[in-house]
Amino acid sequence: MGTCEMCGTERVSTLLSEISGARLRCCTRCIESNNLNVLETKKKSATNPGTVSIRKKSYTKNMSKLEEEVVPNFHIIIKRGRENKGWTPRDLAKRLNLRLNDIQKAESGVQPADSVLRKIEKSLDIILFEDNVSEPERSVRIPSSRGMTIGDALDEFLGKE
Repeated sequence: MGTCEMCGTERVSTLLSEISGARLRCCTRCIESNNLNVLETKKKSATNPGTVSIRKKSYTKNMSKLEEEVVPNFHIIIKRGRENKGWTPRDLAKRLNLRLNDIQKAESGVQPADSVLRKIEKSLDIILFEDNVSEPERSVRIPSSRGMTIGDALDEFLGKE
């Protein structure tokens, strides 16, 4: 157990990661969220004490996760859902086997891991995830073969021909 050199979280297991050429001891949450390469050195073995092997892991974001996103006011929904059940933050933390600090942070707007949000969502019978709806693409007519200018975009935005 150590301290993550990226986010500062204490008492977590850390792995040696490479970030822009620098090597830092990072927690798995930072590794996954930043898609970092992990360099993990194994301890020297008794049979061949001179060798050290480096194992690389690469974490990639699950594309299916990108179909849903956390609602912007998740912390308000969590607090209201908990209060509707008549529970204190400590009660919720006990029921979910989480730390009280994690519940307090979530209710103050610090977004926890998706797995924690799913647990909260299920126990309070609330909805914290919504479908990720991307903005529709707009096509812009270019009057000539020259490149598009800021004026062309402004005319298109204002509805001028």
